[in-house]
Amino acid sequence: MNYFKDCHTVAEIKKRYRKLAMEHHPDRGGDTATMQEINAAYHAALAKKHETAEAGSDGREHTYYYNEDHEQAIIEKIDELIAQNLTGCDIWLIGKWVWIVGETKPHKEALKEAGCKWHAKRKCWYWKPTAGRHRYAKNSSLSDLAYTYGAKRFGDREKSGERSQRARRPALAA
Repeated sequence: MNYFKDCHTVAEIKKRYRKLAMEHHPDRGGDTATMQEINAAYHAALAKKHETAEAGSDGREHTYYYNEDHEQAIIEKIDELIAQNLTGCDIWLIGKWVWIVGETKPHKEALKEAGCKWHAKRKCWYWKPTAGRHRYAKNSSLSDLAYTYGAKRFGDREKSGERSQRARRPALAA
């Protein structure tokens, strides 16, 4: 089954993947075989978009470069954090970084074990796929980063239908 047949942009592919993952993930009542099929289709769809240019939320044209290792690492990290049931926390995917905000103090050791680091200025935890070069502005707030790079929240509020959109600046409380 081609889950991403009618997706024409990278943003549409990722949006569809997030929806499918929330429906079919084994931790949410789905089965492993279906999730593996969705993951394979997701990577194939993104690979087809390698080096394609699309307009971003800022109105400028951006070229997408597919990196299967990064994409898979992000998927696995979000799955790992969701499985930890971090009560009182929100998990945000902003660009290619995962941010954990909210009442993180009770989960400090679990976040360290998961490879997350504390961001002293933004007063929250983060994880990035590699130690490579990243372009996040050091003085930008999380809301500014979410607006620039796009954001998606994972966690309990996901079930209520509340979600972030690229077109507006989400309020990210640390």
